[in-house]
Amino acid sequence: MKNQSLNTFIEELSKVWGPVNSELTKKAKALLTDLITNGTEEDWVKDLLSKKEPDTNVYQSEEHGFILQAHVEQKGDVSVPHDHGNGWVLYATMKGQVEMGIYHKVIQPDGTLKVIQKDLYTQKPGQCNIYLQGDIHDTKTVEDDTLMLRLTSCDFSKEVEEGRLIRFVENSERW
Repeated sequence: MKNQSLNTFIEELSKVWGPVNSELTKKAKALLTDLITNGTEEDWVKDLLSKKEPDTNVYQSEEHGFILQAHVEQKGDVSVPHDHGNGWVLYATMKGQVEMGIYHKVIQPDGTLKVIQKDLYTQKPGQCNIYLQGDIHDTKTVEDDTLMLRLTSCDFSKEVEEGRLIRFVENSERW
């Protein structure tokens, strides 16, 4: 099957892309939700599931800088609590389930920083959620061969390299 849903997603997102604002985040979420709903039988999805690569760039916009990534994960795979530096991200589940923990930074009476889990939910197929600058979350895959799409506003490897994307391991309650 052709990749019409993927092509439509790229074209429509490119038309509205710009600095982060409420209109952009709502439109990006709607477009990504349409993609995970309507693209399940397309060749690119079948290819991802057959290869079972943990991290694949599906599309990277040279003009705008956004990146659509796919993650095929196995039960028990985790990503520790982290923020996204100066970037923001949408996570969308096409197949399987992922637990998403939501955290907040709290200064303890002794002055130390602790990351406290304030919510935990299971993201199921067809669901999509956004994490803006400063939001902290983690992921834990619940089922084998879970396919998640991740739309990032920028190249997060640069956010890590330049020290802006922070992973909170030692001072988090869940880990």
